[in-house]
This record gives sequence, structure tokens and C-alpha cells, in this order.
Amino acid sequence: MKKISFLFAAAFAMIIASCGSKTTAEQSDSDSVSFEQSQIEEKIMVELDSIADEWNKLAPVEGVLSNGKIQLSEDEIKVKPDYLLDLAKVEDLSLLSQKYRAIGMLTVDKKVAELYKMDVDAYKATLAKIATDVNDPAINIKDNNTTEDLKAFYNAEKENGRINLFWEASAAGIVENLFVLSQNIEKFMPAFDDQTASDFTYHIALLKLALDDLATYDNNIKGIVEVMAPINELNAISVDQFREQLNKMKPQIEAVRAELLK
Repeated sequence: MKKISFLFAAAFAMIIASCGSKTTAEQSDSDSVSFEQSQIEEKIMVELDSIADEWNKLAPVEGVLSNGKIQLSEDEIKVKPDYLLDLAKVEDLSLLSQKYRAIGMLTVDKKVAELYKMDVDAYKATLAKIATDVNDPAINIKDNNTTEDLKAFYNAEKENGRINLFWEASAAGIVENLFVLSQNIEKFMPAFDDQTASDFTYHIALLKLALDDLATYDNNIKGIVEVMAPINELNAISVDQFREQLNKMKPQIEAVRAELLK
């Protein structure tokens, strides 16, 4: 059974069902939604904090790409991946939500670039530029994020009234990681054991709970919930199951990823 028990999931579902629906502001030209964190009901905020506590107990998902278990030959390193985000196009993003999603995605892509001995300075520069654009001191561009870093990021974004953007960046990081893995499953699978495979899909279960809560208050999040619906089927608790599900869901993962920065 997944680490998120039926009792745990049922308890969250009851809380969700008990809250009334709220409407968000109409979309504006400057951004795709007006989000007011103060509108979140106290019991929902308590639930989001509980989900974040569980989330931050897990190692960052991009860490599997730098745990030393993926070994590329010299010949493999010469064939650079052509599926990573185009940095030039990322710099042209205009919406706040797009920029936070790009941060989550580029954090993963930078790890892949390191594996292939590509120029990671370009990734660092792009991430730094986005961080400046969004004017958010909570964003700390580091080579390796720890669980404590993620916890600090969540708390800072909550304090800044941008808790929704924490989860947008987190969702995009999950999707990008799945996308990267699906591009070369057999090469990347050595990064996982049964525990890390189970932890990865537990991330997805927690993410769904958080996004479902926030969808009531944020049209951007509502859109992510709809786009990400196919990957909620990922529930592997072993490497073999994870490999099988990634192979089966490769087209859906690619479709989800393609929608994130639109």
C-alpha cells in the first residue's frame, strides 16, 4: 500500500468536502489570475501546512539525478539531450505563474545538463534572471536543494502570500522529472530503488491533495489540476512498477509537460 494511507486520504477528502466554494478574480492582462492567500479558510491552510510537512520530509525529486547512480559513458555524454527546455524561450515568459513553473522545470534540467557535462552556467544565469524578474527573496538558487531548503521555501512563500506559487513550481518540477525519466527510462532507472520509487509517487499523491485544495482559490491551480490529471495514476511502490508505469504513460507525460508553460 502507498505510504499515504486510506485513512489519511479520507480525512483530507472530508475536509475538502466540508469547505464552501470560493470564486477567484477575473484573469488580467498582467497575469493569468489574481490570487488572495488571505481568502484561504483556516482549516484549509492547516491542511496545506500538513501536506507541506509530509512533502518536506521527502528528498527533493531532482536529487535522484545527482545521487551518483546514473553513469553515462563517454559516447553517451557526446549525444546531448535534445528534450530540455529552450533557455531562450524561457526568458521570454511573461506570466508570474509561468516563471515559477520554469524555475521548477529548470532545476531538474540543470541536473540533466550536469550529467551530460553541458554548460550549467547558462541554467544558473537563467534561473537567477527569473528569480530577479519575480522579485521574490524566498527563491534561493542552489546547486543542491535539501529538505530544509524546501521547508524554508514553503514557509517564506506562505509568509509572502505566494503559497500557490510554491505548489506551481513544485508541480512543474515533478512533471519535468517524469518527462526526463520517460525520455531514457532504462538509463535513468538505476537512480531508483524501491524506496525512492515509492517516495516519488508519494510526492504525486501529496501534490494532488495540495493542488485540489488550492484550485478553489486560484484559476491557475485549477488549470494545473486539469492538465496533470493523467499522471495521478502513477502509484508505483517498486522500481519495476515505476518502470512499467513510465513506459505506459510516456505519451501522457509528454502531453502534460507541453501544456505547463502555455
